[in-house]
Amino acid sequence: MAVITAPLMIFLLGIGVSTYLLVKSRDSPGEEGTVGILNASMGFSAVGIMGSGWTWSIHNSMLVGSSSMCATEGLVQCGSVIGDPQWNNLFGIPWGLIGIGSFAIIWFLILSIRMDLHAKWSSNYVNLLYFVSLAGVPFVLWLVLVELTMVDGAPHICPYCTVIHIALLGMVASAFYLRQRKESGSWS
Repeated sequence: MAVITAPLMIFLLGIGVSTYLLVKSRDSPGEEGTVGILNASMGFSAVGIMGSGWTWSIHNSMLVGSSSMCATEGLVQCGSVIGDPQWNNLFGIPWGLIGIGSFAIIWFLILSIRMDLHAKWSSNYVNLLYFVSLAGVPFVLWLVLVELTMVDGAPHICPYCTVIHIALLGMVASAFYLRQRKESGSWS
């Protein structure tokens, strides 16, 4: 049976707050709405970085034995997903480390836009943020497929991985709304 741990609760709270900010801000007029969406984006990317770091920690602890950081048996568990070197890597790099790097790039783009909303390059950064976020979606789909069909011949749902996947989808939605605001002239 999966246990909801303190880190998982914190990540879920971060997703909840970020979603609330996004929903509240997406229809708000002018700069207030734009800043609200950027704040939601920062929340999603922060959860992505921290969740990816947590999965990388689980991966590293499983390399030296077992991990008490997550369940290792049952439908909802992360041990067989994160602990399986066949599936937990892209060209030899653990997915947690890839997530940290990817969400750090996203964080940089958001922070740059947030610090200077009216810079000439902000439109380019908004588009880049959208495409970088969108580029992660095929990887999320692949990893969900791996979790549900390929690991140990039975479905497994990694709760930390799922939180990271939701954070990325939240980022895609946030970046979409930012891009829409830029194109419609409701940026500020």
